[in-house]
Amino acid sequence: MNIDDGRLIVRFQRLITEMLVEKQLGQRRPELTDELYQTWREVGRRGLKETPEYRDVLLRADRHALWLAGLVRLAAPVTSSPETERTDTLDAPQKAA
Repeated sequence: MNIDDGRLIVRFQRLITEMLVEKQLGQRRPELTDELYQTWREVGRRGLKETPEYRDVLLRADRHALWLAGLVRLAAPVTSSPETERTDTLDAPQKAA
């Protein structure tokens, strides 16, 4: 595998990982789908789908996407609702019933 093929495989991995993360988060960008499709076609045209690197990319992208989507969910700002909002704290005086 030459350097250009390696770069194409890395690009494909980045795009497929992004696509899988977006799928996990329920978001989609049409331009990403188009770029992934064009890159996938180029990978096929160069005969790289038969390589171990291609198979490794598919496995790594799936695992990496799940991990990244989990991080995004953890980092997302929490929205408060009446059910989750606490009105009493340790510092506030308690109301007598």
